[in-house]
Amino acid sequence: MRYTYKDDVKLCEIPNMNWNKYTQKEILQYAVGALLYMPATNVKIADEIINKRYSALKSLVLCLEDSIGDSMVQEAEECVESILAKLHFAVENDTISIDDLPLIFIRVREIGQMTRIFERCKNTINVITGFVLPKFDKSNADRYIEEFSNILSQINVNIYIMPIIESKEVMFKQFRMENLLYINDVLKPIYNNVLGIRVGGADFCNVFGIRRNIETSIWDINVVADCIADIVNMFGKNYVVSGPVWEYFGEDFNGKWAKGLRNELKYDYLNGVIGKTAIHPSQLPIIQESLVVPYYNYKDAINIMGTSQDLIGVQKGFGGNKMNEVKTHTNWAKKIICLSNIYGVRIEEE
Repeated sequence: MRYTYKDDVKLCEIPNMNWNKYTQKEILQYAVGALLYMPATNVKIADEIINKRYSALKSLVLCLEDSIGDSMVQEAEECVESILAKLHFAVENDTISIDDLPLIFIRVREIGQMTRIFERCKNTINVITGFVLPKFDKSNADRYIEEFSNILSQINVNIYIMPIIESKEVMFKQFRMENLLYINDVLKPIYNNVLGIRVGGADFCNVFGIRRNIETSIWDINVVADCIADIVNMFGKNYVVSGPVWEYFGEDFNGKWAKGLRNELKYDYLNGVIGKTAIHPSQLPIIQESLVVPYYNYKDAINIMGTSQDLIGVQKGFGGNKMNEVKTHTNWAKKIICLSNIYGVRIEEE
């Protein structure tokens, strides 16, 4: 699978990296990118994927939680079974290749639902990439991990989880570190099956009755930014931490909603957050485009990784106006090279 963008994004040629749900975690965790949430009751999802309606759609969530009503749970689970069966049939019959299939996750709403979905979809479980676990904290982490581990023991394909840290127990500072440390410890035994940590900004805002407007970044809301920073501090070294949903969308890619999204993405990236939850297809290309690597960063990363082999300490960066230091920039360079292989390299205008 390879990302493509609008004609006005100029990319330079780099080695093409094909990837799909079977690609190693080190690559796949960055390839999630813009993760589109869709209600699991949307019966058109399978056809839209097969017909490639949205070219920027590379990862999606079939949501069984907030996007459906409490009375629709059984119907939604039946829809998931139908969607996965249709996609499995399409892959088996070469209607769509596994390389063109988006990364598909199922967001459950409660303990036990992963098992119910697995029992329904045993024969088509290879279509999904994993499960998204909402409101993941000390109160439910052990049970979620136990349930997921039980599923893992029964299958011969690799699937992942992505916990969402979004509960008030994490938002409140007096309980935060206790919860984050607990989550970190719980995830260690299944580290290889944790594809990333997701952050629920809207839930954090709701605790205090806050909502950012179309011109305000989540990073401007200090009480929420402080919480996200602690999550990055705890998990950012070992996992990809993704950004919270941007609530505005539209068709005008130069409109206020798009400018606000680009602004928040800039600060997401600056604060160590990669990728973002999307709630509308119009958001997808903007989020994916934000992950295209600027050429000067790509050149610096290549040089740092090359000189690290020779243990050269410091050298001038691309353009001659900054310092590249092997000991302090190697982790950054590894991330940049990985992103460049997935999303491409942008040729910057003068």
